[in-house]
Amino acid sequence: MIFSFGSVLSALAITDVFAVLASAILPSGPAMLLLADNVSAFLQKNRMYEVLGLFILLIVGGVLLSEAAQAAAHATHDDTLALRFFGYEVVSMSKTTFYLSVVVLFVVEIVQSRYRRKLDVERRALAARRAPGQGINRRT
Repeated sequence: MIFSFGSVLSALAITDVFAVLASAILPSGPAMLLLADNVSAFLQKNRMYEVLGLFILLIVGGVLLSEAAQAAAHATHDDTLALRFFGYEVVSMSKTTFYLSVVVLFVVEIVQSRYRRKLDVERRALAARRAPGQGINRRT
C-alpha cells in the first residue's frame, strides 16, 4: 500500500487533470489486489528479483532526491540547496540513463538465472549418472 500511495503522489505531481488521475489510479488498485498472490509466489521462487526490485527502488530514491535538490536550488536561486557529496554537486541522472540501467539489470538477471538453471540441470544429470555405481562395492 505504501508503493500505491507513492504512485498517487507521483500522479498528482505529473498532472492536474482529474480524469487522467482517476483513469490511472482506479484500475491500479484492483490490479494490485488481483496480482498480489501471483507476484508473491513468483518472488518466493525467484529471490533475486526481490533483491533486484529493492536495488531499483534505491536507484529511484537517489534519482528523486537529486532531482528534488536541483529543483529546490533552481526555484529559490540558492545554490546551497543543491545536493553535494564530498564537495561535489550531485547531478540528476537522465531518464534515458535510468531506464537503460533498469533494462540492463533485468536482462543480466534473466540471462544469469537461465544459465544457473541450465547448470543445475547438468549437475543433476551428472550426479544421476554417477549415483547408480557409487553404492556397490565390486570385488573380483
